[in-house]
Amino acid sequence: CEVVRNEGILALMKGSNIFALKRLFDWFTRFIFSDMFEALLLKFSTTGSLTTGEKIAASLMGGTLSTFSTLPLDVLVAKSQDAKKAGEAVSASDMFKAELDEKGWGGLAKSYMKGFEARL
Repeated sequence: CEVVRNEGILALMKGSNIFALKRLFDWFTRFIFSDMFEALLLKFSTTGSLTTGEKIAASLMGGTLSTFSTLPLDVLVAKSQDAKKAGEAVSASDMFKAELDEKGWGGLAKSYMKGFEARL
């Protein structure tokens, strides 16, 4: 109540933009990659349509590729939340650059792909 009084009603929406963007990207990539794999499987189909198993396989492959492509964004959101809780005012791009300078590309990949198996 005090936050709303001091900062206004929009204070309740702080940080929601990145979550909305993340969800949009998650679902967008999931559908695009699943459709892409369905089209690929359909290309090799002799019947001109996909079986239920082939549709499931396309969805699983699409979901896997979607997870692989959106996981770095998930990690970046979590790290930026931790920084905000610690009282640091750091932008996501500054945080990414600092970590790249500190760990290099290999360390960055390990850091941002942590938990890939759990998200599948």
